[in-house]
Amino acid sequence: MNPTRDPLAALPSHCVRPLAPFSAEQLQRWAGQSGQRYVEIDLDGLAGKTAVLTAIGRALGFPQWYGANLDALYDCLTDLAERGDAGWLIVLRHLTAAGALDAEERAALLDVFTDATEAFADEGVGLRVFHSP
Repeated sequence: MNPTRDPLAALPSHCVRPLAPFSAEQLQRWAGQSGQRYVEIDLDGLAGKTAVLTAIGRALGFPQWYGANLDALYDCLTDLAERGDAGWLIVLRHLTAAGALDAEERAALLDVFTDATEAFADEGVGLRVFHSP
């Protein structure tokens, strides 16, 4: 696709950031126009880190051995970079939903996604992760 017509071209190709001022619908449309994989993960109503990590693993199609911990999340995320996809756009909805994760756990989760952006950059594959409250 012509980069000047790529609606995602104005955004960093490797980032973890709040969803606002965008909408998930807008990002989904842009990902489709750019040939990138779009995955939206709704964390609303989940209780605890294991439930959140399990939901992320299911949504991203991680292998059965995925252990729903931060190390396994990193390993499985970085494996996605090697699949040859044009890029990934992930939206984590309701990340700050009551009871799901405390502030320290949220920060650690986002740190894993941030670390994964470096592995994606090394493979020349975009990874954009957006999160909403």
